[in-house]
Amino acid sequence: MTSAPRNALKTLSQVLGIIALAFLLGMVAHKGHADISVLAGKYSGGELWMEVARYFVANLAGGGGSASK
Repeated sequence: MTSAPRNALKTLSQVLGIIALAFLLGMVAHKGHADISVLAGKYSGGELWMEVARYFVANLAGGGGSASK
């Protein structure tokens, strides 16, 4: 295999990797926005940020806390 096709394949895989990463980050941002929107509908002011923190910690621990409960 010559250098040109190898470089083209390398560039193509980098582009596909960047697109996949952008897609995953978009999904995470969308999920975060949806969850915070649900919490904002249920709580206001200081209570909202306490619930966001509680939800975040529950999800870090693998509890699968749901904003829709």
